[in-house]
Amino acid sequence: MEKHQNNQLSFNPQVQVIHLSIDNMILKTDKNLFSWQENTSIFDAHPFFELLIGFTERTDDDEVINFPCIHLEDTSNARICDITFTLKKEETVVVIFDYTKKYKELNQIAQKKNESILLAKELELRNKYLLEKEEFKNSFITNLNHEIRTPLTSILGFIEVLEKTKLTFEQEELARIIKRESHHLNAIIDDMIDLSKIESGKLKIVEERFSFHKLIEGFNESYTQVAKDKQLTFKINLESTIQEYIIGDRTRVYQILNNILTNAFKFTEEGEITLSISKNYQRTNKLSLNFKVEDTGIGILEENLPYVFERFARFNRDKQIPGTGLGLAITKNLVELLHGEIKVTSIPENGTVFNIKLPFKFDVVKATPERKKKKYKLPERKNKFRILVVEDEEVTQYLIMKILISHGNFFVDVAINGEEAIKCIERRKYDLILMDLKISKMDGFQTTHVIRNSYGDKFISELPIIGFSGKTNDNIRDKCIRSGMDDFIAKPFEQEELIYKITKQISKKEATH
Repeated sequence: MEKHQNNQLSFNPQVQVIHLSIDNMILKTDKNLFSWQENTSIFDAHPFFELLIGFTERTDDDEVINFPCIHLEDTSNARICDITFTLKKEETVVVIFDYTKKYKELNQIAQKKNESILLAKELELRNKYLLEKEEFKNSFITNLNHEIRTPLTSILGFIEVLEKTKLTFEQEELARIIKRESHHLNAIIDDMIDLSKIESGKLKIVEERFSFHKLIEGFNESYTQVAKDKQLTFKINLESTIQEYIIGDRTRVYQILNNILTNAFKFTEEGEITLSISKNYQRTNKLSLNFKVEDTGIGILEENLPYVFERFARFNRDKQIPGTGLGLAITKNLVELLHGEIKVTSIPENGTVFNIKLPFKFDVVKATPERKKKKYKLPERKNKFRILVVEDEEVTQYLIMKILISHGNFFVDVAINGEEAIKCIERRKYDLILMDLKISKMDGFQTTHVIRNSYGDKFISELPIIGFSGKTNDNIRDKCIRSGMDDFIAKPFEQEELIYKITKQISKKEATH
């Protein structure tokens, strides 16, 4: 570095050099940064310099002291500086480095870094919150599903029992209303479960070969009766070239069409509803079908059309029409899961048209007819068959006992938990166990494991077991079979289905001995 004629170091404009006497008076300065006057005390320049009071003892060896990031200001400016004191025996040299610009840049970088860290943390916490919220919602819906289906099983079961007794016309009508509303409640629960599965990505599409014509015939039978009750006309136009057997997810196709048709009948008070099915294209073994559902109902206002497929969207206007507002949202999600398209057009007071395109596959080989449901018969026996019902809900216990005893071929015992069930089978011979999956002490799966693996007596270890539960996800039946059970029945169940499954398992057991 070069020196001035006054022996002062010459730095760039961002540096100021100050020479102080032993008593801290300014001897000389270049005034590059601050216009402090010579022959004045450095303490008057800024309070920071008062720390020099402590450095009274000096030696022949120069002592250098550094202070970074010091905020200095006077009447004209403010700066962020690095300050170096060189303590000599006869004077003090102060060098002030102006790093205001650099510190501000660094501060901005640090601030941006901190902001990005905070943003990342916020996103992490938000994602964690959303995941926990989703997990809670799914857990809540699953538990709600089980808790509602258990009493619903009893309601529907006792209605079926009641319908077989001698009822007056008024009592029959009341029973019919209770049954209808219970089925409606069950449908709402199904909608909630389906929507939860769709949102969580747990709804599986299962492709199977099925009779498409039989599916459409089923709609014809059920909705012709609905049309008759509402004094409407219902027509189905099925293109004759469409194959009888196709490959796709029969359950989801049924659900889609059923939701659209239910909606059409709900909002149509007079006129007709038509379901038309035609081919879009057919290539090799691929097939695209178009489903058009037209009604002459109240229609949808143009401004409401973009929101038709949103959850809980309802545009009933003056009409009090029941519904959850979930059906069309689920329908759109299902159509998209099947890689299809759905569109809606409508004219208020003139009706609505839904167009759905869905892809399928089909066998080029000639189809074989579907197998009919095999019939089973209870083996002939002098004594009645003894059933053990493992269930902790009193109402469900009573319902199953009522169904089985009224059938005339069964004795029924009840155990309220897994441990009681084990004691029962060790004391008495049973022909079958109905096992609720959610019982105390040992659940249905654990109890089944004990029965299958802890006894040398084959009559016990091979005892037919049918699991049942209000929890009805896609894997529950497979889990039951893997645990050693022979079958599964979901709540709420119909009497005929329960008797069929019991008869099937008892007759199969009898055939193997």
